[in-house]
Amino acid sequence: IMHTSAPATQYIVGVESTGFGQQGKLGRYPFHFHMCMSAAGSILSKNSIRDTMQRGIVVHGTNDLFLEGNILHNTRGHAVMLEDGAEQFNTFLKNLGAVGWGVDIPISDDESDATPSTFWITNPQNTWIGNVAAGSQFSGFWFEVSPRVRGPSLQ
Repeated sequence: IMHTSAPATQYIVGVESTGFGQQGKLGRYPFHFHMCMSAAGSILSKNSIRDTMQRGIVVHGTNDLFLEGNILHNTRGHAVMLEDGAEQFNTFLKNLGAVGWGVDIPISDDESDATPSTFWITNPQNTWIGNVAAGSQFSGFWFEVSPRVRGPSLQ
């Protein structure tokens, strides 16, 4: 899901994703909201994302997205992540991440997917309610808040 901003809305509900993602390849994740700006009205809900090769749900340069009731199991790298720290006003409601592992081939030395978290959070200006992290190899919730935005969102 790339560069699709409001007023276009996306409803991704009840999809099963198995074995998606390409380890070591930037931008190759099962669900990737990439530089959508405002995704107001878009919903990612009640999806099953399992046995990923790299990450699960990545929100990058995207705001106003609603993510609810997604289940991520047996993921490699961060299961759910905000990528650059510019992402804001997204709602993460009752998502479950269970059993997460590090990647064998990282995207770059700047990425932390070899020691991942279930939820990697780079901007506190988002809403997180009732999300559950269970069985991650490293950490459940990782807040890495920087005073500056990183990556392409900086421009």
